[in-house]
Amino acid sequence: MIYILLSLLFLIIIMFMTYFYMSYFIYYNNILNENTKLHNDNIHFMSYKETSEFLVNDKDRYVSNFSELDLHARNVKTHIEYISNIEDTAISFSDEEKELLIKCSNNADKYFKTETYKELKYGKHINGNDIADIKWIFACTYTNHFNNVIKEYEEGLPHTRENIIFVSKNVLKYDKLNLTNTLIHEKIHIYQRYNSKLFDKIIREMGLLELDKKSFKYAKYIRSNPDTNSKIYYDSDSIINNDKDGIMVYLYRNENPNGINDVIQNNYSKEHPYEKIAYEIAENFYKNNKDKYINI
Repeated sequence: MIYILLSLLFLIIIMFMTYFYMSYFIYYNNILNENTKLHNDNIHFMSYKETSEFLVNDKDRYVSNFSELDLHARNVKTHIEYISNIEDTAISFSDEEKELLIKCSNNADKYFKTETYKELKYGKHINGNDIADIKWIFACTYTNHFNNVIKEYEEGLPHTRENIIFVSKNVLKYDKLNLTNTLIHEKIHIYQRYNSKLFDKIIREMGLLELDKKSFKYAKYIRSNPDTNSKIYYDSDSIINNDKDGIMVYLYRNENPNGINDVIQNNYSKEHPYEKIAYEIAENFYKNNKDKYINI
């Protein structure tokens, strides 16, 4: 009888040790996988310090080149005042936000690699593998409420500067479909910045011509956009000659805009050829994948 009891005890100990080691292995493996997920070689998440320094240094001179109307739309009087405000909007990503962006950026890269772009007139010029190979660099900002003062960077709108994609905390609340769509759009802007000569060719093939800003009497109303090449284009088939409705550009409604989007045009794809192309490529993804995300 005692041998039976000892055997049962030994069996229980073995089972307990097996359970313990399996649980430990699963836990350790999950931790290892999570760390791997959050340290993808093709993705860099800027810290709040890195983001703040970038905004302050303004190396691409995006803020420095603001017009008086751009400043008014941001409720500041000087470029220095705006830089001082946005310095305090930088914030680091949480682990949950990193994981979300990794999933969505992987989906975006998969789309770039597998899409044929046949539906787009300029599709033959788009190299999806080259786009996918571009490293994702993300910076995050938030609306800073302090002492009854609201500080916000570009109204929280997603955009790119240099090789960085800026997303706000509000953008990170998008569902996976719309966030992936946004990342595709923004990465196209990085691709455009790296391949300006290629897109000069694409724009010509689209039948668009460049308009001299000096001859454009509404030039002072142009809204700054870091995702464009600062040139103005118009359709060669249109009779425009200073007709602001026939030009691909966003104009503030008046000399006292109350925000970045206080503009005449409301079709985002008509602001600039770069925007039109980015919207079309991202819309292709949305159209082909929206059914996968229904009720998820």
